[in-house]
Amino acid sequence: MASTYINFIYRSVSSNLDSTEQLEKEYQKVYKPLVKFLFAHPDFHFTFYFAGPSLQFYKKKKSEFITLLKQLSERNQIELLGGGFYDPVLSLLYAADRNGQLDLLSSEIRQTIGKRPRGASLFADCWDCSLVNNLSTCGIEFVTLDSSCIPPKKLRYVPLIMSNLGKSIEIIPLYQNFLPDSDVPCEDYISKINRAVEKACKKDSITQSATQRLISVQFNMDSIINLVEKDWFSNFSKLISGDGSITASTCIEYRAASNIREPAFIPAGISRQISKWISRPFIENETRQNYQQTVYDFMETYPVSQELYNRILYVSMLVNQYKKDKMRKNSARERLWQAQNGFSLLCSLNGAFSHSIHRQQAYKILMEAEKILREDENFSETFSCFDYDCDGLNEYVCKMKNYFACINTESGAIRELDTVKNSGNYADNISRNPDFDGSSDNYKRGIFVDHLFTDSQFERYKQGFAAGDGIFSRIVYNQIKFSPRHFELQLSASAAFGPSKQKVFLRKKYIINSSGMIVQYILKNESEKPLCGLLAVESNIAHTHFNPETFAYYNLEAADTEHKVIIDTSKTLVEQNDGKLLDGVDFVRLSDTEGGISFTFETNEKSQYLYYPLTIKRPNYNGTSLIPVQLTFVSTLFWNVNVESQKEIEKTISFTITNIKKEKKSKLS
Repeated sequence: MASTYINFIYRSVSSNLDSTEQLEKEYQKVYKPLVKFLFAHPDFHFTFYFAGPSLQFYKKKKSEFITLLKQLSERNQIELLGGGFYDPVLSLLYAADRNGQLDLLSSEIRQTIGKRPRGASLFADCWDCSLVNNLSTCGIEFVTLDSSCIPPKKLRYVPLIMSNLGKSIEIIPLYQNFLPDSDVPCEDYISKINRAVEKACKKDSITQSATQRLISVQFNMDSIINLVEKDWFSNFSKLISGDGSITASTCIEYRAASNIREPAFIPAGISRQISKWISRPFIENETRQNYQQTVYDFMETYPVSQELYNRILYVSMLVNQYKKDKMRKNSARERLWQAQNGFSLLCSLNGAFSHSIHRQQAYKILMEAEKILREDENFSETFSCFDYDCDGLNEYVCKMKNYFACINTESGAIRELDTVKNSGNYADNISRNPDFDGSSDNYKRGIFVDHLFTDSQFERYKQGFAAGDGIFSRIVYNQIKFSPRHFELQLSASAAFGPSKQKVFLRKKYIINSSGMIVQYILKNESEKPLCGLLAVESNIAHTHFNPETFAYYNLEAADTEHKVIIDTSKTLVEQNDGKLLDGVDFVRLSDTEGGISFTFETNEKSQYLYYPLTIKRPNYNGTSLIPVQLTFVSTLFWNVNVESQKEIEKTISFTITNIKKEKKSKLS
């Protein structure tokens, strides 16, 4: 029978947020007792992965721990894996960013421990065949990968080797079905391993040459804490020391003992932990697909992740193409790499859910990276048109002095609005899901989303239900005119309105300036009957530092020429205004006092006004309860319109972004 090497891997906590408390817990609950165990059992080997920020934290705060790691490494008792420094999804990055992050972590490990890493760990096991070239170029000899990403016929407990364009990399499968359970006796666990290896040896054709087999198992923090507290590793070590058929080893030790590698091609994939959330948004589904799920499938299911990725690619392009000042470029690149952390794109600390706090942190850092380049004396404002989000339709990108914005042709709305003052993306909105929010929007939220309602549809809209039949809010606008020189954009859309299907035409004009924009609407009745309805312009301003326990509501005021009304943003306007809306409004101002940003909407004609806060809730990782993940302030200006046949009306909104004095946030009671 073949001898079995078992490789235990622990993947350290990684987050783009300030995770000092989490890292301290990790040290006390995992590393401190585990290192003590390893020093007492010199024949027991272990493998660790630290993201760059985690390693730097332990170097700064727990220098004695680093000293012990170095000693264990010198005894060849532990192995440290490399990877991306800020734990990014490497397969989504440009080659320059991939190589830079790989080299940066390898350098950090070599300086800290004295040995450079031979292997690498990937965030969420996001794999793509193009990574072979980057990993090989950066001196990485093998990579660990979840067994769910590997064809079942290749799972025979030997390393695989994959080549691509003349370079190759070894792949070490992670068999999570062998994750120990503290409630299962170690004897049963060892028997399970021996039976599985024996079964594999009977079926394959490499038994004679591959007398050593390798089983790698990766722990998360919860699983390993439970094992450490119940002294599982000590019991396991005693049993295998007298067994002889199983050895706790590192990949380096196994690779020195066996030179058998089985050729394989591994298609793009992602870990089982993430893929089970892809079929339906926020609903766990273990059903196997006919094809391997990928990170691209994840972003299709969760559009807010795709939108953040679009921003990452854009800033990456700016940084990589910048040539003038090397120090400035390096400084911007460092901030860019921080924003590429995988938790921002794929999940929160507890699972694959769209918690806005992680994305907003990434948007903030990306704006900091862009601002470093903007501080170059040659910066100039630009208004450009290209396929920003790679959906086959052009978007309009405003790179202005005080903000960055992206105007989408679907509903002609702003889908991204980042202020240079580094508060985040105020257009980062999640649409409601009927499974968790009790209602469905049926359109993408943004700033300057247009609606045309009948009276009955508007009554439902006031109560927070779906926005009518989607006239203008779900229509792709056509370009009439685009002038980058004059910072002007004209869009148009046609629709059939109401039960009688009246033909209506809307022309929407953006005039962009340094502090905001002017948006003009011209609604034409192209039918033979008079048009009666409500034209509504909805702006969804996201809370950019939303934390359910500590956030502060934005300030909101509305006014006409003589009066000003302060609106409580924790309640709907209907609730606090005796069931009525505001009439005769000239301007509305929504202020993020914590971020120091104010948004003003000023109309050329008096309008009515509707406001309500929209809290988005999603399941926690265990699916036991719904938790708040985002807060959006829904601000809607609307007019009653009566347009004769072949006539048109005009409405204009001036949108201004103003810097204000920041206020300290107050914790909610």
